[in-house]
Amino acid sequence: MDGVVSFLIGFLSIALMVTIHETGHFVFARLSGITVEVFAIGWGKAIKRWTVHGVEYRINIFPLGGYCKLKGTDDLQRSLHAGGKSFTSMEEGSLFAVSPIRRIMTYLGGPLFNLLFAMVIFIPFFTLGYETVSNPNRIVVTSDYPKTFGIEEGSPHAAQMAGLKTGDIVIGIEDESIGNFSSLQSVLARQKAGIPTTFTIERNGTISTFEITGIVDKKTERLLFGISTYIEPKIGAISALSPESMTALSEGDVILKAQGHAVENTFDLLEILSDNPSWIELQVQHADGTLDTITYSPTRTIDGKISFGYNFARTLEHVSGQPLGQAIWSSFAQTGVSVVETFLLIPKLFSGAFAMDEVVAGPLRISYVIGEMRNAGVRAILHLLAMVSISLAAANLLPIPGLDGGSILLSLIEIVRRKSVSPRMYVRFQSVGLLFLFLLMLFVVAGDLRFFFLGS
Repeated sequence: MDGVVSFLIGFLSIALMVTIHETGHFVFARLSGITVEVFAIGWGKAIKRWTVHGVEYRINIFPLGGYCKLKGTDDLQRSLHAGGKSFTSMEEGSLFAVSPIRRIMTYLGGPLFNLLFAMVIFIPFFTLGYETVSNPNRIVVTSDYPKTFGIEEGSPHAAQMAGLKTGDIVIGIEDESIGNFSSLQSVLARQKAGIPTTFTIERNGTISTFEITGIVDKKTERLLFGISTYIEPKIGAISALSPESMTALSEGDVILKAQGHAVENTFDLLEILSDNPSWIELQVQHADGTLDTITYSPTRTIDGKISFGYNFARTLEHVSGQPLGQAIWSSFAQTGVSVVETFLLIPKLFSGAFAMDEVVAGPLRISYVIGEMRNAGVRAILHLLAMVSISLAAANLLPIPGLDGGSILLSLIEIVRRKSVSPRMYVRFQSVGLLFLFLLMLFVVAGDLRFFFLGS
């Protein structure tokens, strides 16, 4: 039942974003002098319809999606019957009767409204205060854990080559003080490839500086320094009915050993258990100081890997929300950054940096994820809705037949040629688009089904 609720919430959220998209087309079509014949929410048979100022509004039986039908179909059919070489006797208010610039405005309206919606959603996202995990500025060097981080033997590693060690405390980078791992990440995100970065490190009470040159990951093009946060192996919440809950393991216990090997941080534990043993043996220290040895058979994922029935205790800190004026500016900036990052991600999909079906989700998976996020808090829902809306805008701007970007491309060709595209070419172009979208839908739905039935 909970899964059904997740789907319903997700479907309604997507329907809202698609409706906003089509509203953008509607508004800009009216501003451009193009007649809107039908504005529909959903697909299929209309369960409610009414007409206002010549526009027929419909609410259809399937709420996912919608459309905005513009005047011009009759012009296109007449022109095709006349040979299809040019548009003839176009009616006033037709899509094909206005200039290419006005058509481009209409096509841009949908993505623009999605971006505006994202900006509006980001405003409460930034104004709301929230609790967040405060990871320490103590680090682990990822090369010490090759199995956990999937590091190939002999591959270059920035932190290791510079002399950093697991357990070091980063107190400064360049001229900025570092108080937690989040501030460390923010500073490193601004560093440039090929330029050494100065780390100030505290090790065993001694302060030292190290020059570290980040290494660019060829697949993701990210600058990597080879460090992660050091998390103590202290047990937090334990999942009900998990194998761990059936043992003497308790919240607050500290793991000292696993399979007979010493554990100082959570990555020690993950590295030791990376071979997926049938039985796990933990030596723990309870909150009262007593030692205990706990043995159990863990739950496993569909691919046979260990699934932990507990998390680790983390320190939370409260972050205050931004004032309204600052939140408005932050929403504008975040939308711009997200648009750029989304477009930069697209070529990486085709370069093989990511598995396409793992990062390109269909309506089923998106709906489910949006619905599931209702348990993660208001800010998480707002952020996800904004990012989905931005993704919808970016995807529609791709110069592919059948999408807004493809129609914009046709209009730009008309401007350059100073001549209209023939009706026959227009139909062929849109037919290719429909075929592409159909094949894409089959691909993403297949990915969604794999996600639900085979796991992610």
